[in-house]
Amino acid sequence: MLGLDDGLNVPLMRYQVIFQFPETFFASPSEVLEFEEKLAVSMPKTCVVDGYDVGSGTVNFFVFTDSPLAAFGHFRKYLGTNKVEKNLRASYRETVGDDYINMWPFRDPRPFDITYPKGIDPFSAKSKRLIPKRSPPGVSKFETPAAEDWPES
Repeated sequence: MLGLDDGLNVPLMRYQVIFQFPETFFASPSEVLEFEEKLAVSMPKTCVVDGYDVGSGTVNFFVFTDSPLAAFGHFRKYLGTNKVEKNLRASYRETVGDDYINMWPFRDPRPFDITYPKGIDPFSAKSKRLIPKRSPPGVSKFETPAAEDWPES
């Protein structure tokens, strides 16, 4: 049974998955709401969609779950069109932690955060060039620890 943490409105689940898009991906606030509804319908019953936030150039959708890879798999199966995936960053963290694990794009070592410093655009073509084409031997392409800092230009 899903419960809530004492007054914090946080489901008692181990992980928080964040699906992040550039703010320009959505033409209007109503499109953000429509996407949130589609996201809630696409998630398995073991996930809780906990809303979204808009700001600093990104739109973030929050999902609580005990299985982040399963949540991501459902997302890709039901919402993962080519247009969506080209504009998506997906990461997760433990609900009590701050260390993100990137899931999309595969092998993405770039730092992940809810907000980015001025001048940092994680959706720019230049930024995407930092993603390696292949994983090192023995490293999963599905889960990549996010770096702590953006590389110097």
